[in-house]
Amino acid sequence: MKTLFITGTDTGVGKTTIAASIAAFLSLRENLNVGVMKPFETGISKRNKDQLPWDAICLREASGSTDDLDDINPYMFEAPLAPEVAANLEHIQIDIDIVDRIYRKIAKRHDIVVIEGAGGVLVPIKKDFFYADLIEKWDVPTIIISRIGLGTINHTLLTCNYLQSRGIKIIGVILNNDNGINDLAAQTNPEALRWHINVPILGVFPHFKGLLKEGMDRELLADTFAKHIDTGTILNALKK
Repeated sequence: MKTLFITGTDTGVGKTTIAASIAAFLSLRENLNVGVMKPFETGISKRNKDQLPWDAICLREASGSTDDLDDINPYMFEAPLAPEVAANLEHIQIDIDIVDRIYRKIAKRHDIVVIEGAGGVLVPIKKDFFYADLIEKWDVPTIIISRIGLGTINHTLLTCNYLQSRGIKIIGVILNNDNGINDLAAQTNPEALRWHINVPILGVFPHFKGLLKEGMDRELLADTFAKHIDTGTILNALKK
């Protein structure tokens, strides 16, 4: 059983796009049976009065998984807030044991599971339980998604240092150029980060408008990931 946790330095850094791309790559290029999870999704959209966990749907489509959405996304909330806060507003008690049982059920069905978090590692899931605690509980290696622009050095170093202080394995950092910027910060941040962290910079994921959409092109996701990201380092880490 192998698991990969995709976390971020903040909200809106592109975790879903990159998690979906990793899932497509592992499925299509490595011929693995890939499972996915988005344990907690907030800020859900509505269509035809149905509440739909769009991040979880994207992950399922990209991976080729046929798992039930209720397993992929055990908890979803309408408010675009941390899970703890959103759950409190809806008067729902989050049960980590339920999430744990679902995770282990999914893991038994697949060669590898790609899990996407929400926000950063210190986003609270429930009282006194954060995403870092979930990663530690499941003892899974992590990839950190960071913005490429101004401010990312501080956010990335804080995230790396905290995870390492908890003994959590970091496979590397992917910088996401989600806005297609090419300013001085974007040009210099990858090398600047290499000076200060002791985990690999796995690459820069390019700006690609409409990469995630209904009826997404899984081949394009897999090819984009393979072209721009150091997949060898990721695969080697998963074999250990």
